[in-house]
Formats: sequence, structure tokens, C-alpha cells
Amino acid sequence: MRKDLGEKGLIKTLLGLFLLIALVTAAVTFIRPYYRYHTLGSHTRDYLMTDIGDVNAIKKHILDEAAELGIPLSEKDISVEIRQKVVRVKASWTETVDLWGYYRKDINFTMEEAL
Repeated sequence: MRKDLGEKGLIKTLLGLFLLIALVTAAVTFIRPYYRYHTLGSHTRDYLMTDIGDVNAIKKHILDEAAELGIPLSEKDISVEIRQKVVRVKASWTETVDLWGYYRKDINFTMEEAL
């Protein structure tokens, strides 16, 4: 015969479901900054493939992309060098991941692109 769900399985099921939701939420919270980092790098590479030789235009484009992605990047954190048709861009920033106020972690990112 079938046992009632309330005898054994209801509490285990609810606890397992709660743990699964907590793990997925924590994973998404930690993955989001890395996704933004890779997206900014990709957009920067794509922009550098165009024939733009103006340092200020490159910085402005990177800052606009960072603002759109929600990356805390300022103009002083970006350096752009142009030497013999090779453009090097370096940017660094720190993002803080907070899991419900119980755990905080600072993640340092450094993006280096050259084309």
C-alpha cells in the first residue's frame, strides 16, 4: 500500500526543494559578474576590429558598454595604447558578490584586449 506523503516524504521533499533553489540562486549570483566580464571583452574585441584610431572614442565606447552591462568601471580604470596599428586596451575593476548578507566576496577583473 501507499504511505501518506505527510508521514515521511513531505518534509524531505520541501527541504530538498529549498536546498536546490538556494544552490541555483547562489550559482546565478556568482556567474553573473563573470558573464558581464566576458561580454565586455567580446564587445571590446568587436569594436577594436573596426578601424577606429581615436583613444577617446575607444574609451567612451568601453565606458558606454560597461554602463549598459552594469559594470562599475570608470575612465581612470581604462588604459588605451596605439602602437604601429596595434591597439591595446586594459581595464580593471572589482565587483562584490553578496549572498543574502551572509557571505560577501570581492572579485577582481582585469580585461586585456589587443588587436
